[in-house]
Amino acid sequence: MRAALLLPLSFLLLPFQEPKTLGLNYKNGDSVNAQVIELKGDDVKLKMFVLGGSMQVTRKLSEFTPMSIFTIEMESKKPEGFDACFTMAKRAAELGLLPQAGAQARAAVECMKDKPEAAAKRTEVRAWAADTLEKKLKEAVGDGRLADAQHCLKLLSTRLSDQRTEQQLDALEDIVEGLATRDREKREAERQAKLDAKTRTEIDGKLKPIAKKVDDADKTLRDAISKSRNTSTSANLSEKAIDYYKSAWKALQGLVEKFPDDAELARSAESMGKRIHDNGIRAALHAANVLTVQSDYKGAMDWANRVIAFDPTNEEAKEMVRTIQVAEAAASNQWGWRWSVPGGPPPQVNPHN
Repeated sequence: MRAALLLPLSFLLLPFQEPKTLGLNYKNGDSVNAQVIELKGDDVKLKMFVLGGSMQVTRKLSEFTPMSIFTIEMESKKPEGFDACFTMAKRAAELGLLPQAGAQARAAVECMKDKPEAAAKRTEVRAWAADTLEKKLKEAVGDGRLADAQHCLKLLSTRLSDQRTEQQLDALEDIVEGLATRDREKREAERQAKLDAKTRTEIDGKLKPIAKKVDDADKTLRDAISKSRNTSTSANLSEKAIDYYKSAWKALQGLVEKFPDDAELARSAESMGKRIHDNGIRAALHAANVLTVQSDYKGAMDWANRVIAFDPTNEEAKEMVRTIQVAEAAASNQWGWRWSVPGGPPPQVNPHN
């Protein structure tokens, strides 16, 4: 009897924990520091802090930005266990927050450690993750968001390459490359529209052999991505693609030096040079990713550092360095769900697991 009385008394002695104060952003650009008091449907009751004072207000969840909506829901629901964390992963994906979706998917998987059904649950989460990334990739292509489409393809072809066949990855690379080609051709057509036919023909003739080298490099990079399930082959193809890009760049430099006074040739060369630069970086970072899959952290870091050496401001390469460090320190499970967008905020980790 005495023990029964002591148990509820022990709860009374626990210190009161003040709700976390959050920085929240509205869609209209306003921001507020507040604590979440209650969330019911689309209504969220907040304790707002202004100039040392506070007051309680009720707002519609839909008034906030996607990141703030997710932050409010995380604070209100405090997910624990597989089902709750997996639900929040799906919610993050629904809001377009890939880093948070990856973090909550990892939290869900880690909840199942050492449980008999762990393998089945992990398979379920990985299948959902691959489907989600493919859906987001296609949405990005439809909206003309090339960088987002490439990011989804990178995650799918490295973190979850076992969830798609070589033919499926090749088809996804095809639609992403199609968007890149359309963007490139549109810019080039706008530039060439200002030139007479004779000048266009002369420039195209000079650049044709180099364009062939770049096309070969792009095709090899595409093969590297489609063969991501075979990490060794994919890494080798990435390196081969980079050699093609280097050769094309050297030839392009030589051509411009040969015709130093040809301003229109220089403009066309600049456009081609950007394509070489961007896709060369993609190839190097793809190699870093697949080498991380192989647990070749030294090789992966070498590729990431090469990118930083000739492009010190490259955010994706810096993120790759952090990713490799995480993978090396915490093994592949955490790396697999690190879906961070280069230059973006860190994912919201579930503190309750």
